[in-house]
Amino acid sequence: GGLGPDLTGIGNRYSLRDLLENLIEPSKVISDQYESTQIDLQDGGVIVGRVMKEENGALMVAMNPLAPSDVVSVPVTTVATRKPYPISMMPPGLMNRLNEEEVLDLLAYLQSGGNPKDKAFAQ
Repeated sequence: GGLGPDLTGIGNRYSLRDLLENLIEPSKVISDQYESTQIDLQDGGVIVGRVMKEENGALMVAMNPLAPSDVVSVPVTTVATRKPYPISMMPPGLMNRLNEEEVLDLLAYLQSGGNPKDKAFAQ
């Protein structure tokens, strides 16, 4: 859905190193599909989120990645600047909660596409 990338076939598209890097440092490379925008307002306010669409003179901005359908309407006339936001919506440190076995299981799952008979699950 709108929360994150399609993981189907990710093990075929990325090396183990790239998978780990994306999990450990989610802000290192952010796909433009999931990039947030920093909107600086003329009154000094700042809004950060995904611009879902622009219509009728307003930006429709999803500020909460867990609720992408909740959007805020920002009149274009109130915007001073817009620029890509350099921090991923995927929070850093998610891997810190996992022990070694859980990390290995996650990597096996991603590499195998969820197929429990894949060689990635072999002990």
